Amino acid sequence: MARTRLLFACLALAAPLVPATAQAAPLTAPLLPASGLVLSVRPEMGTPSTTQLNCEPAGGLHKNAEQACDQLMPVEGDFRRLEETGAMCTMELNPTKATLRGKWRSKKIDFQQVFSNPCVLRAYTGKVFDF
Repeated sequence: MARTRLLFACLALAAPLVPATAQAAPLTAPLLPASGLVLSVRPEMGTPSTTQLNCEPAGGLHKNAEQACDQLMPVEGDFRRLEETGAMCTMELNPTKATLRGKWRSKKIDFQQVFSNPCVLRAYTGKVFDF
């Protein structure tokens, strides 16, 4: 019994020595990306494809995630506002629908546009739909 009282007395004396700042450190990086998007390309003739793109931080399944995010940032995720890259394309007719859906920062987005062929799509959207 005396040992128990002695143990509690030691613990009571040692408690103030434990720093009161033993809190969880603040997170420096967000747990989830600020923007999560699903991109799809559907050519009339050819194979449709879909991928995932995260921005801030860049990632996902998109093979050019960093460049795509860099292009989408100034236009707030609206790929229709991107400037043409100047690439030369044939006059092939293969209507290709590009769709971008998801969340851009705190805003839900859903954009789509049809281009005359996949080359023209890439000429107007750069790395965004190059997956």
